Amino acid sequence: MSELVVHEPLASQIRAAAQAEGVDAESLVETAIRHYRFEAQRHKVNAESAWWASLPPDERLRYADEFVAVHQRAVVDHDRDEESLRKRIRVRYGKTAILITPAQGRRELRFVEWYARRPRAAETWWSY
Repeated sequence: MSELVVHEPLASQIRAAAQAEGVDAESLVETAIRHYRFEAQRHKVNAESAWWASLPPDERLRYADEFVAVHQRAVVDHDRDEESLRKRIRVRYGKTAILITPAQGRRELRFVEWYARRPRAAETWWSY
């Protein structure tokens, strides 16, 4: 494992926050980074959702009865079967946050966060 040098006053702030939480400094930083990454992914997916919703209805109608995958303000894949689409997207983009949503109707956003130390997924659902 490589080392990361943290200078004062940040080092003291990390130690104080860790002590106040009753955890070691490394655990505090790991949790903070995980939270930061989750929020960044959520922000990205929300932006992709807003872009998709802003498209003209005839553009979205091209994908009627399908699920679309949106990345960097572009439809990167689509399929009638959500799970098939999800699997292709994970192979192609790994852990990158990608919006997968029905082309029409109610949008349900799901964030899946994978933990490196434990092979389990924590899911959070939002409906629009």
